[in-house]
Amino acid sequence: MIDMGLSILHNFWDAALKAEVGIAIQTDNRGLLRQHLYRCRAELNDPKLDKLSILLPEKEDELWIVHNESTGGAPNQGYPKLIYP
Repeated sequence: MIDMGLSILHNFWDAALKAEVGIAIQTDNRGLLRQHLYRCRAELNDPKLDKLSILLPEKEDELWIVHNESTGGAPNQGYPKLIYP
């Protein structure tokens, strides 16, 4: 059984997969959120999630989950237009 926290995190991964470019998540602690997202991805063990990357944009209250091909290069280069979940 998936706990509530893991379910919410899974919803972020799922929304990013369905988005054209990715999603932006507002948070007050993006380092902690990033750790939880990586743990969730490992526990889900879904190969489709390998197509996504987590980026930390200049805006310090956001974390982005984007499709790898949308980054246009190395992570944190060429910020794409994102949608919010």
